[in-house]
Amino acid sequence: MKTRTLLTVLLAAGILIGGMLALAHPALSTAPCRMDALSSALPALSSLEVTLTGPCVGQSDVPYTFTASVAPLTAPLPLTFTWEAAGQATVARIVADITDTMSYTWPITGIYGITVTVAAAGENAMAWHKIVINPERRVYLPLALRDYPPGPHITAFYADVEIADPGQTILLTWTSQGAISGTLYWLLPTGQFGNFWPVEPNGSMPYAIPEMWRNFEHFMLYVNDAEGKTDSAYLNIPLTCPDTWFFEPAPDECPASPPLYSAGAQQSFEHGVMLWVGAEDRIYVIYDDGGVRAWSAFSDEWDEGDPIDDPSIAPPEGFYQPVRGFGLVWREQWNVRERLGWATAPEQGYATAVQRTSRWKYNDIYIRALDGGTWRLGPEGGSWGYLPVP
Repeated sequence: MKTRTLLTVLLAAGILIGGMLALAHPALSTAPCRMDALSSALPALSSLEVTLTGPCVGQSDVPYTFTASVAPLTAPLPLTFTWEAAGQATVARIVADITDTMSYTWPITGIYGITVTVAAAGENAMAWHKIVINPERRVYLPLALRDYPPGPHITAFYADVEIADPGQTILLTWTSQGAISGTLYWLLPTGQFGNFWPVEPNGSMPYAIPEMWRNFEHFMLYVNDAEGKTDSAYLNIPLTCPDTWFFEPAPDECPASPPLYSAGAQQSFEHGVMLWVGAEDRIYVIYDDGGVRAWSAFSDEWDEGDPIDDPSIAPPEGFYQPVRGFGLVWREQWNVRERLGWATAPEQGYATAVQRTSRWKYNDIYIRALDGGTWRLGPEGGSWGYLPVP
């Protein structure tokens, strides 16, 4: 049984990082969380969107990595990423990709904000993230010992666990003074309001975490008095990661599910690669021609008994016409054929595996390659990479 610990809340009128009590996360938990784009900077109307992911809690003198991802995938390259963080030097760099990463280390306990601004072709977008270093475990002082302004006040908001498992039922408990009613909100990973429940000013409520949920759960509690004055409190509960990645070195974030092991195939082309994942009945096409879209995916529509190729198509000497599912996509999708060119070797079957990151959106896909390495397919078809066998 996990010990019960009061998880301290951050109290403010809509501000989560004021100079008040710190969230009580377990010191060793680095469950990643995510903040989506806050707003575009200049100009006011921008087609760019940037999301920022990384751990929410950590320890002093330990490096933590944060990832910025830009949408749409057609964003003009290169992009200028400007990273700003409390207690850190500002870093600006030009990157020929829609993602960028930055690592920070903080030596002192506190709550630190990280901001990334992305600029391209006269457009800007910004995203913000926070991390709690050396989170403290504190209990609220009695109301009589605190100098509260008039109005209702939340005196405690906590869960019965420090860290929860996906699929676990937790108990949320709160107390307040001067309130006549309250509302408890479940928050989306982006911080937006999701489901909500009318609650009493003092009470508790069990909450069942979905088994497929990852990274963290967080809640916002509001109470109000007879005059309409309100108080609010925020609670973040990190989740354990139940699964491991099928490859090394593993990403520093939790996968969305266990590896999907499957029959697979791979074929090399003049300007790219085709991959088949049997368990998904899906074909992935990776382009190496410098075009805008880095990869695309198609359902495998070929069935046993269908023609395996087109006899009227004769490849040049030393090249191959792809067959079966690869051939069907290559022949029917003109853009695929134009970008890939001819196959440079016959397709080869092997045992593959697939996993995805567990972000709210803009996820990476990892697929085992023929040689035992790993293909990384970036969000929205915007990028790809190859990770060799260690």
